Amino acid sequence: MDDKVIKIHQSIFLNRYNNIIVPENILNKAEQLRKNCNCFNSLYDPKMIWEKKLFNKKEKSGLNGTNMNNKNKVHIIIPDFSDISNTKRTLVGYLNKLTIKNKEIIYEKIKEVIINNSPEEVFLIIWSYIKYSTSDNYIYIKLLDYFDKEFLDNIIDKLWKSYLNNKEWIPPKYIFDNNLLLLNNEYELYCDYIKWKRGIHNINILWIKYKGADISLLLNDIFDNMIECINNPNIHKYIIDIFMEQILKILNNHKDTSIINKIKLLDIKNFDSSTKFLIYNIIENK
Repeated sequence: MDDKVIKIHQSIFLNRYNNIIVPENILNKAEQLRKNCNCFNSLYDPKMIWEKKLFNKKEKSGLNGTNMNNKNKVHIIIPDFSDISNTKRTLVGYLNKLTIKNKEIIYEKIKEVIINNSPEEVFLIIWSYIKYSTSDNYIYIKLLDYFDKEFLDNIIDKLWKSYLNNKEWIPPKYIFDNNLLLLNNEYELYCDYIKWKRGIHNINILWIKYKGADISLLLNDIFDNMIECINNPNIHKYIIDIFMEQILKILNNHKDTSIINKIKLLDIKNFDSSTKFLIYNIIENK
């Protein structure tokens, strides 16, 4: 890595930032995007948003205001919901009500559900909420403490091995096959991408809690696969950012100097600005 880095003092940046006047038409467009395009609001991804310009394509895609709000409302998908038991209904009701303010009350109610029902069934529902939470998934992770320790250790170990062996952190095929920066009218495809990325980041945070000693295995796997993508001219460049983001988010919660040293050795001259920005943030994780 031989690019020169220009650092701006925080006070200079903040002064400039606080005095920027954003045109009213831009603010109005941002507000309309926030209201009508749920996926944009759930996990901000500036590179995708500005290049796709989805808002201007909304009419062409046949997405009008009323249908759009209903169609793209964020839903948590519960696995194996064919048998809608009272237990599932009760648990999902509590999970939907769970907030930072009422967590202690709801925790006790969910703890009772966990104790009195099949742990596998209850675990899978809570796991989905941890994975797809759009807010603070730590309030859901805390619920795992209420499971029997032996059961929890076994199921976490199985899921961890599957995650590594099947490389579940690699983007799905449609992300490789379709240039998400250019598919302006493929809102559903973009939503699938956002949902997948959110789930991966949330699960990676969970692995830090339960598999902290083995996180270097995951980091090195991600890094090695990222190198393969860097060396493949047929791979969309933003795929590299997806891997870099995973590494950065893990390092923000778990320090690993060995992976930082590997990234320092990368030749970044031909990287996009967004990739360079992620690399600089990773290197600053000392």
